[in-house]
Amino acid sequence: MPVRERSVIILRCAMREIVRVCSYLIVALVVACSDVEDSDGSREIAIADIYSMATARTTPIKEDLILRGYISANDKRGEFQRCFILSDGTCGLKVEVDMDNIESVLPLGTMVTISCSGLYIGREGRSVALGVKPTDSYCVDRIPEDRLLNYITISDGSYAMPTPAVVTISDIDEGNIFRYVAVKNLMLVDKERGLSWCDKDAEGNYILTLRHFTDGENTIAIATAPTATYCDEEVLWDSVICVGVVDIYDGEVALRLSDYQISPISNMGQ
Repeated sequence: MPVRERSVIILRCAMREIVRVCSYLIVALVVACSDVEDSDGSREIAIADIYSMATARTTPIKEDLILRGYISANDKRGEFQRCFILSDGTCGLKVEVDMDNIESVLPLGTMVTISCSGLYIGREGRSVALGVKPTDSYCVDRIPEDRLLNYITISDGSYAMPTPAVVTISDIDEGNIFRYVAVKNLMLVDKERGLSWCDKDAEGNYILTLRHFTDGENTIAIATAPTATYCDEEVLWDSVICVGVVDIYDGEVALRLSDYQISPISNMGQ
């Protein structure tokens, strides 16, 4: 083989090797960059993980964690004030927010993403809440209105209430706090028939009141805040289905209605 042709072949082989090595270097560089982004990226967790992290009365969140879920209860009908309940299908979490009319910004049924880094988890007994660093005796403070969107973003533009877990009274205990549930076949106890959702104090102001419902075997209270738009209405006493979130008052597990979702069973074709 002539020297010139042999030199051309050698040169072509060398160029192919250079291209091959460069290709490996480019791929390695891309992978390395991706690894950096992944290691610094956020990690999605479930609400149940927040409960597991709440090992003290106040726990700071230092990792870049995110939560996703639907808003299952807020202040739309005055049932909850300066907070909303986030649900992910299995658990619920109270998120403390220092603003009025949360419904105007974060409507019921909105899917949201919460960036948890810098927030704090507060625990009072079995009740767990998300907020900012406490400055007083509370386990967490409310997220200031002007910082709300630093932590919370709407995941999409659709609004659809999540499907509640259908449970019986016997299924509900302290392990279900803030879970979004539906309880069927409830009837107001006889001694509370004809009463409004809220009683009044000596000065004539409505106060938080528990009304008791039975399924024939067990009894559960429904707690109504005096800020609820229906606090002065007479309680339905027919067989009803109630949808809301589980809460606890003075050690008693109770249900809190969400968006006044209470309907006679007969009107629902059930």
